[in-house]
Amino acid sequence: MNREALPMEGSFVVEQKMIDGVLLVVKETDQLRWFEYGGFSIQSVMNKHLSTKILTPVSRSLLLFLLFKKTPLSILNLGLGGAALERALVTIPNLTLTAVEASQSIIDMATSYFNLPKQVKVFCQKAEQYIDQTTEVYDVVICDLFIGEKSPDFLFSSNFYEQIANITTEQAVLMINIQADTNQELFNALSAIKKQFPHIALVEFTDYSNIVLICSLQKIPDLSILVKDTTELTQSILFDIDKLLDKVIYINSEAS
Repeated sequence: MNREALPMEGSFVVEQKMIDGVLLVVKETDQLRWFEYGGFSIQSVMNKHLSTKILTPVSRSLLLFLLFKKTPLSILNLGLGGAALERALVTIPNLTLTAVEASQSIIDMATSYFNLPKQVKVFCQKAEQYIDQTTEVYDVVICDLFIGEKSPDFLFSSNFYEQIANITTEQAVLMINIQADTNQELFNALSAIKKQFPHIALVEFTDYSNIVLICSLQKIPDLSILVKDTTELTQSILFDIDKLLDKVIYINSEAS
């Protein structure tokens, strides 16, 4: 998120530290708290008075699976960040949440400043190592991984998605926040994903360089039809949902 998108007046530094040579800064105003990594991007904005509300459309779109996946669900989130998804998801009954984060400093920050829920199981490990070693099986995998401002290289290769397929159920959904610098990179990612998850839809944002991919082993239903059947709780998490659904484009999967 760009700095211009936040009301910066009156903001002050809560904490800052160096992580592997990169500066991590936690900032806040009376209303909001967020962190900046590397001095450029603003990440994981939290309303201090309503911490379960997800403020960015990219993060909300990562939870669109709530429209068509029924509980109980076992969910794996690769990339903890400021725990925005975890804070929202713990409000929904019958969800089991696991988060994987490579940096202990990020985990400590999420615990101290971003209300990381205690019931979330958190592993300090690289995502690719965790999915290679775990014996757990998940219904939903969320992948929100960045190295600085870029998606890691393994998101564009087949091996990562083969590993994901090995730790997911027969009706699993994979949600990915990805940034492709070129059309060829995006094509490589989609080609690799399609081998394991044949039904794909994407959410493209005009104000961001990110693309969110909805990847499923089964046909992805018409999400706009499902909105009327969602619970009030789901609607509160996916507020402004019509704006999100307007951006959904189906690839390799016809809306049913």
